[in-house]
Amino acid sequence: MWGDPGSMDRWMERESRNLNAGLVTAKKSLETLLREDRPTCRTRDGEEWPIDREGLTRLAAACGPGEAEALRLPLAIHFSSELDDACYITDGIGAAVLRKAEGFGPAYPFREGRMYLPLSLGVDLVSRYKGAIQQVFL
Repeated sequence: MWGDPGSMDRWMERESRNLNAGLVTAKKSLETLLREDRPTCRTRDGEEWPIDREGLTRLAAACGPGEAEALRLPLAIHFSSELDDACYITDGIGAAVLRKAEGFGPAYPFREGRMYLPLSLGVDLVSRYKGAIQQVFL
């Protein structure tokens, strides 16, 4: 089995699917989520993904004109085994709104399609925004 060509790739692909089975696949705009009584999205495996209103309110307060409609949530923070002490965001609008909401100033610039953050900050953001930011493991 393990000696078969591609067996390791197939195993890694299956494990990755299981690890990220709870990812939201149909994201909603911040504006839409703010109108819902119980802000939620659906995950890949059909489960409900609740989003805490406090995190939505914090992000909305940092939005400029049109950003609340353009921002799709949950915002994904990518955690890669190839990075030692960093994670990253690939959503430019999400990175800009999060930068304003958190008061990052010039720290953590969005360059070449990514905003890199220290790993500890990424984990902290996921826990503080309770559903509005989601971990993606690569």
